[in-house]
Amino acid sequence: MKDSEAADVLSLRRHNLSLVLHHLRDHGQSSRIEVSGDTGLGAGAVTSLVGELIGYGLAEEVGLRGTGSAGRPRRLLTLGHNSVAAVGVRLDPTFISVRVTDLAERERYQEQAPHGLTAPTVDEAAKALAERVTRAVGDWHGRTVSVVVAVPGWTDRGIVTSVPFGWRLAPLLAALHEHLPGIGPVALVNDGNLETWAEYQSLRLTGVRDLIYLAGGLGAGGGVVVDGRLVYGAHGAAGELGHLEVEPGGLPCPCGRRGCLERYVSLQALLERTGIGEHERGVEEIAERAERGDPATLRALREAAERIHSVVMNARMLLNPQVVVLGGHFGRLVKWLGPVIAQDTLRVSPPFEVRAAGHGRDAALHGATCFAAAAILDDPLLVTRPT
Repeated sequence: MKDSEAADVLSLRRHNLSLVLHHLRDHGQSSRIEVSGDTGLGAGAVTSLVGELIGYGLAEEVGLRGTGSAGRPRRLLTLGHNSVAAVGVRLDPTFISVRVTDLAERERYQEQAPHGLTAPTVDEAAKALAERVTRAVGDWHGRTVSVVVAVPGWTDRGIVTSVPFGWRLAPLLAALHEHLPGIGPVALVNDGNLETWAEYQSLRLTGVRDLIYLAGGLGAGGGVVVDGRLVYGAHGAAGELGHLEVEPGGLPCPCGRRGCLERYVSLQALLERTGIGEHERGVEEIAERAERGDPATLRALREAAERIHSVVMNARMLLNPQVVVLGGHFGRLVKWLGPVIAQDTLRVSPPFEVRAAGHGRDAALHGATCFAAAAILDDPLLVTRPT
């Protein structure tokens, strides 16, 4: 067999194994006949593929289901419980959080704690991340560990540019590999993209394939899903709606530009524009004042919503999403922001839904574990066969 033919056979095998795993992830316990019917794979092929997946520990037989007729009961399959540790890690300027799930995204471990680092070097951050990952998977009985780290910045093939950490073109992935030798696939993804992915995972089984995600916090970040795929762009910076200009020549932004959306709709900006100033309850204080009908608060929220509306409409004409999801403090304030953001939609094109995010502060961490599991679901051959 020629090398090209062997590569084609391997690629087809990988694709078909992935089809079976994705079916089990989406449908739960299934018989081989059901897998065959839903994937379009022949019965003989499914039998062979399932045998291989069971050998890898990626699938398990869990019991029998009657057919309702005189035929033999069918053996049911599910995703393996102990073959893969999907590890999501969030690197924040003040803390590191870790979440571990199995392949079916059942949670096995979660921890969040300050990292105690001030202006860390890339190696210092990598060492701290590696220590948390090692502790999280220390008691894991699985054979393969897949790690995804959510970082506050742009990522491009393992190189990170992060304003909060003061990094420019920092080789974080290479440093992580030095501190986590042989642990399995490791990836770095922008935290806004992972929040986007978490929200998409919650909506995809309802038929959503295209969405825009925009979240407010210290700034404004987000991401874009088109036809079920996260959009990265050439250098991992796609979906940074918070850095679109809404005020020509306006307030300076840490990104180097002026008039960026995030300078007018961040939590701090809203606290200042509502006249609240520094307040320990932050967005909850804004929401309570809005509920009471405070004029300054309602005016500030209207102005913020109009700026977000401008950005969303421009992005919408380019991407045509089904849903716009608001996270962070935008999600908490969707009652006041949402109607303005969605206005005029019927005059422009088919309507879209504006809704609050469902994952709250853990969105990036949840997205990271989903992403880590997806690395194995998409390429089951990454798993080491048990000896």
